[in-house]
Amino acid sequence: MKRIIGLATVNRRLIVIVVACVALSACVHLPTSPSTSKPSNDGSKSSDGSSSSATKTGNGSSYAANAANVNDACPLMPADLVKKIVPNANAPTREQYPRRCNISNGTSVLEITIETGIATPVDPVNGAEFVPGLADGGYLERLDPHSRGDIYLTVILGKDPPGLLHVEVAGHDGRDHKDDTIAVARAIIARLR
Repeated sequence: MKRIIGLATVNRRLIVIVVACVALSACVHLPTSPSTSKPSNDGSKSSDGSSSSATKTGNGSSYAANAANVNDACPLMPADLVKKIVPNANAPTREQYPRRCNISNGTSVLEITIETGIATPVDPVNGAEFVPGLADGGYLERLDPHSRGDIYLTVILGKDPPGLLHVEVAGHDGRDHKDDTIAVARAIIARLR
């Protein structure tokens, strides 16, 4: 009996340690700056004569690096596209882990998610359409091929540092939201430049 009680105490201690480690690891990856400001692109030249670019920092993308400094995804939502995709929307709902913003009007939903510091996918999901011109590329999936209104777009913001932007439109309004979803991603990428 004493051995069972001793094992239960050890198990509780291990659970507390695991929870503390998870909480600590989440804190380590938190952005240190509450600012969502963008670095300026002064177009200056480096010592080797090449121009600096707003799209690259070292071996990685500034999109992912700038996304890592975002604390709240909702200010990245383009207001004009929100009105078009989700007219008469309710107030947005926010999540911190991952950084997510969700806007709905009861019929349609627009959601964006920013993930940084995680490995980016090497291969697209089977059947996904490649969308060029979105940071390091995007992969668009039609979640409902019949109504064509439910679109999920994953944009690779960078691989070093790694970062992803997900834009999802669940449009139950009978319209094809492919172009809307891509437009939202383009607007967010422009803010992350």
